[in-house]
Amino acid sequence: MGQRIFVLGREPAMRELLGAGATDDKVWLWGTLATTALMIGWGTGGLIFGTISDRWGRVKAMIMTLMGYTLFSAISGFSHSVVDFLIYRFLFGLGVGGMFGAATTLVAESVPAHFRTAALGSMQALSACGNMMASALSLRIIPGMENFWGHFSGWQVLFFAGICPAILAPPMALILKEPEPWRRAKAEAAAGTGGKRVGSIADLFNHPRWRHNTFIGICFGISGMVGLWGIAFFSPELITTAFKNRPLQADEILKPAQLCVALSSPTNPAVTRIKEKLSPTVVKDLASVRAEQDVPISLQDMLRADLNRIIQEDKIYDAEAFKDLNLKKATSNLVEVVAKKNERTDVVLLNRQLVEQALPGTIKELQKTIGQYKGRGTLLQDVGALIGMFAFTFVAAYFNRRIAFFCSFALCLFSVAFVFYSLKSERDIYWMYPLLGFATLTPFAGYSIYFPEIFPTRLRGTGVGFCYNTVRYLAAPFPLLLGWLSTQMPFRRVAVIMSCIYLVGIVALIWAPETKGKPLPED
Repeated sequence: MGQRIFVLGREPAMRELLGAGATDDKVWLWGTLATTALMIGWGTGGLIFGTISDRWGRVKAMIMTLMGYTLFSAISGFSHSVVDFLIYRFLFGLGVGGMFGAATTLVAESVPAHFRTAALGSMQALSACGNMMASALSLRIIPGMENFWGHFSGWQVLFFAGICPAILAPPMALILKEPEPWRRAKAEAAAGTGGKRVGSIADLFNHPRWRHNTFIGICFGISGMVGLWGIAFFSPELITTAFKNRPLQADEILKPAQLCVALSSPTNPAVTRIKEKLSPTVVKDLASVRAEQDVPISLQDMLRADLNRIIQEDKIYDAEAFKDLNLKKATSNLVEVVAKKNERTDVVLLNRQLVEQALPGTIKELQKTIGQYKGRGTLLQDVGALIGMFAFTFVAAYFNRRIAFFCSFALCLFSVAFVFYSLKSERDIYWMYPLLGFATLTPFAGYSIYFPEIFPTRLRGTGVGFCYNTVRYLAAPFPLLLGWLSTQMPFRRVAVIMSCIYLVGIVALIWAPETKGKPLPED
């Protein structure tokens, strides 16, 4: 839940915290820095709590990490600067990173061998339910809305909701028990049997078998982590890119008669400014409209086309005309951005916001529309992820792990490149985002199944945490790379190029051991 809240709240949080003059490039840079901070925290948490889970117990590690990441998710909503936000993201990452290793090893060691694949795959698949809840919540709590709850913006309220999973801590402490294999390995290590240590990172690399498996896990992990966190989890930004300059749609004119009357008889300089930009023919036809009557469709279409001409091609803002209009904070910031850079995409967005705010209630706010598209899109992405992880589990159980990983990485390569290159319309969201989620989360079901199967009990938490979380150190620069390259070339093209990272996982399959039907390894 917390990771989806971050993905949805990242862009509006950066725009608000950066304040006046926050250009798209600057928002991109700080958004990718926040993602990098989260990933570094995630990797660090995987190391720390992977070792803790081996030494102190799986359940204790899970409770500590749960309380940590839910607390710092909520605190992120109180950020006053981008630096605060990055620090809280790092601390949130510590907890999330520790949870995966502890949870997967607990399940792997607690269920019968014949049920292990289904249990681990289902555990990872059901993690998508938390993301789905966050996406659904964002349909009601629009992250980009100012003053959504008192003086708190929508993104802040969304982060506050991230504390909710903390209610699971008491039942976890009361119900969950440490698995017997861990108790046995702990006792053997304490007795000094065979000189083997519990939770030793050095032992992952000293023994040739565990060293080989660790490198395979790293290659698998880097492919999935970069593909998901470096590209696919920027799907909300893809929607912003696709829709921020789209023309005014017919269904976005909420009150046609009121709009016509307001433009025909302006009551303030801002509306007068817009009327001056309209064509004489449209102005003449508007004069015949009364507030109570239905507006002919032909006139609505003519007015919409003329407003689109003004928004897309003209420049509406005039300091004198809009000085008495109480512009929203984001719009005031955009005015400063346009004054400095005067890029056409920013001018178009500013024009749309000025029309909306000069004629309140008559035209649907584009920011709200984009926020709803993001919520629906990520919800569908999460539904696809849920199905995709169950699909991986089926293929891994029915065929084998290597075939499942090959199909997964190949599908990821195709779907990420295709979606980020091709998405153009609202209709595309409804089938492309489920495909994107289905593909990019399938490797993560594989990690839950495969990583516990390639390490011995005394090193399992450490090994799983290392492969799943420590690779985030290697993956952390990639969001920054995405952000920087997006200032040099179109964002879509960058995403297509970076999707080639999945080839690393495909090549590593050549040396990956098959684990289907084999007991958990011991040494």
